[in-house]
Amino acid sequence: MVCAGLRNEKRIFGVLSFYSDLNDNFKANHIEIIHGVANQISIAVANIIANESIELKERNTQILLSLSAAIDKVRDRADLVDIIRNKLNDLISFTDIAITLYNPLNKTYSVFAHNVQEKREFHPEFDSIVAMEYPLNDGIHDVALAASGPIIIDIEDALKNPNVHQGTQFIYDSGIKKMLLTKLTNNDELLGFINILSENESSFSDINFNILKGITDQLSNAISNILFVEEIKRRDRENELLLSVSHAIASIRDKRNFVQMIQRELKTYLLFSDIAISIFNIETGTYKVFLECCEKTVLHPDFNDIAFDEYPIADGLHNHILNSDSPVSFYIEEIRDPEMIHIEFLYQAGIKRVVGMRMEQNDQIIGAIVFLSENDWPFSQQQKNFIQRLSYHMATAVSNILANEKIEQHLSEIKNYKEQLEEEKLYLQEQAGIGYSYRDIIGEGEEMQKVFHLLGQVSFANSTVLLLGETGTGKELIARAIHSSSSRKDKLMVKVNCAALPASLIESELFGHERGSFTGATERRLGKFELANKGTLFLDEIGEMPLDLQVKLLRALQEKEIERVGGNTTIKVDVRVIAATNRDLQREVAEGRFRQDLFYRLNVIPITLPPLRKHKEDIPSLALHFLNKYAKNNGKKISHLSSKVMKQLLAYNWPGNVRELEHLVERSVLMTTGDTIREMYLPKIKTGETRVPDEINLKTHEQNERDYIVEVLNSCKGKIYGTGGAAEILNLKVGTLNSKIKKLGIRKEQIVFIGSDLK
Repeated sequence: MVCAGLRNEKRIFGVLSFYSDLNDNFKANHIEIIHGVANQISIAVANIIANESIELKERNTQILLSLSAAIDKVRDRADLVDIIRNKLNDLISFTDIAITLYNPLNKTYSVFAHNVQEKREFHPEFDSIVAMEYPLNDGIHDVALAASGPIIIDIEDALKNPNVHQGTQFIYDSGIKKMLLTKLTNNDELLGFINILSENESSFSDINFNILKGITDQLSNAISNILFVEEIKRRDRENELLLSVSHAIASIRDKRNFVQMIQRELKTYLLFSDIAISIFNIETGTYKVFLECCEKTVLHPDFNDIAFDEYPIADGLHNHILNSDSPVSFYIEEIRDPEMIHIEFLYQAGIKRVVGMRMEQNDQIIGAIVFLSENDWPFSQQQKNFIQRLSYHMATAVSNILANEKIEQHLSEIKNYKEQLEEEKLYLQEQAGIGYSYRDIIGEGEEMQKVFHLLGQVSFANSTVLLLGETGTGKELIARAIHSSSSRKDKLMVKVNCAALPASLIESELFGHERGSFTGATERRLGKFELANKGTLFLDEIGEMPLDLQVKLLRALQEKEIERVGGNTTIKVDVRVIAATNRDLQREVAEGRFRQDLFYRLNVIPITLPPLRKHKEDIPSLALHFLNKYAKNNGKKISHLSSKVMKQLLAYNWPGNVRELEHLVERSVLMTTGDTIREMYLPKIKTGETRVPDEINLKTHEQNERDYIVEVLNSCKGKIYGTGGAAEILNLKVGTLNSKIKKLGIRKEQIVFIGSDLK
C-alpha cells in the first residue's frame, strides 16, 4: 500500500491510498506520480465535499423552510403533530410521536398532542393515560432535561427507575422499545419535550441532530403560539360562558331552573357527572345540600336517604373548602372516612374525583359548590380558575333563590292568611244569626237551670267540654252559647259533623290537605283546626269518628299541633274543643269502638242535656218561640196555639226532643191559614211507649213547603190562577208559585199533583 495525504490550504483532510497484492510493486517513479496526482485529487475531493455540504445544507434548509411554511398554517395541536410526523418521516424511522408540556409549579408533565398507531390509540386505557399528569423524575424526562441535546432512552431500562409510572409501563406493554427525546424551550425556559417513539431496537442509530434541533426550535415557537391562541380562546369561552351564566342567573327564581342552567351551560366546558351546592350553617358547624344535579349518584339506592341529610362541615372535604381561597381537589379515596357515611356513599356510587370551591356573598361564606367526577382525569388549573370565577356567580344565584323562596314563603303565608280570612268571612256569613248566649236559650225548669249553672262555670275556661244527650236536645245551641260567652267569642266557632262526612274525608276536613295529596285535591285547603285557631272547634257526633282518626285527633289535642294531609310541616294551633254525642261513650269504650285515652281527654267537663220529656214545663215557651220564628219567616200572621194543641204538646213524650218540636211547629205554621194553630199532627205512639228511636222521619222546611203546596193544588183541582186558585189561597203571585213548583220538583200525574223526592 502507498498512501498520500490530501491537503488543503490549512491541513490534511484525508488520505489517498493505493493497494497491490504483489510485493515491491510500487517503484520510485510510481510514488513520484502518486505524489503528483495527490494534489489534484485533493482539489477534486475538497470540491466534492464542499458541494455535498452545500447540498445537505440546502436540503436541511428546504426541510426547515417547508416545516416553517407548514407550521405557519397550523391552528391546533392535531395539525401540528401531523405535520411534524410527515416531515420527520423523511429523516427518521419511528412509530409514534408525542409532544409533552412541562408544569413548573408541580414539576410534572402532560401530553400536549400525539399521533400514535391505532393499537395504542384505541386501547381502552389510552384516553386516561394521555389525560393524566406525570412526575418529571420518571427516568426519561428528567434525563432529557439534564442533557445538552437530544437523547435516546431504552424503555426497558426506564422501567427500572423507582419513580416509573403507568404511562411508561403502558408504552412498554404496547411494544415501544426506544424513545428519542429533545427539549423544547422558549426564551430559555423549558416548554416541554418532543417524544419520538419506536418499536425497533435499532432506530435512531443514524440521525442528523442538527436538523432535529432546527425542527425543535420551530416547534417550540409553534407550540407557544398555539398555547397563546388557545389561552385567548379559553378566556373568551370562559367569559362567554360566565356571561351566559350571569344572564341565566338574572332570570333564575327556583332550583329547577338552576339545574337546567347547569346542565345547559356548564357541561359544555367542565367534565363532571354530578354537582352539589351546599349551604353552610356556621353556627352549628353543619351543612345541607341545597341543590343537586346528579347523573351518577342518583342511581345509588340510598340516594334519597343520604343526599339531603345534614352533615358536619368538618367532614374532610367541606372544611378544606371552607378554609381555602381557591378550589381544592381530591381523589375520593383520599378523604374516605368510615364515620362520614355521605363521603363513603360518594365512593360507593362510583365517584373518583372531587373539586370544591366555597361560595361567598357580601363577604360572607354561604356554602360550597362541589363538582363530582366518575373519571380519574384531573381538573386542569385553568378549569379550577374558572370554577373560582364561577363560584361568585353561583353564590349570587343561590342568594337569589333563597331570597325568592323567602319571598314566596311570605307570599304563601299572606295567601294563607287571605284564604283563612276569606273562609272565616264565608263561615261568619253562614253562621250569622246563629251566635247564641244563655239568654237566647229557653228553659226555666229545674233541669235546664242545672245546665245553665254548669255553663256559667265553664264558659271562660279553655278546658274541653263534652256535651251528652239524646238527639235533638240542643247540644249545638249549648256549644254556641259556651263559645259566645267565652274569651274566644271574637273568633270563630267551627262545626264539624263527624257523622255526616265519609270516613275518608274526615281527616282532610279536620286537618286540611296539600295540593295533589290525593285524587281530587286540586288545591291546598285549610282544615277546621286551622280555621278555628284562637277560637272554638265543635265536634258534633264525636262518637261516630273512625278509630284510626281518633288517634290523630288525640295527638292534635295533646300536642296542640297538626299536619295537613300530604304535608310534612307541623302547624301549631290554639283551639278549644267542644265535643257532642248522643251515644254512651263509656259503653263504646268498653266495647272497643272508642279509644279510652281520647274519652278521658274529651271528658274534662261533661254536661248532660236533659230530654224534653224531663222538662215539659218549658214546652209552652219553646212552642211559642218556634211559632213566632216560622210565622215571621213565612210572612204569616199566626200568634196563638189553641188550648187543645197545647194539651197535645204537653201530653206527648217527644222522642225527637226540641228538634222534633221545632219541626212540627214549622209544619203547622205552613199548614195553618188563620192566626191560631188549632191542629198539630203528632205522630201516633203505642200505649205504654215512652220514646221512639232517635232516627225519626222529620221533614225539612222545603219538604213541608212542598207538601203544603201539593195539598193546596190538589184541593183546588190543579187551578193555579184566578178566583179560588192555588196562588190566591197561598197569597202568592202566579209567577212565584210556578217558580216554587219547578224548584220543589212538583209534577202533575193525571189529576193529582205529587212532589218528587228531594235530596
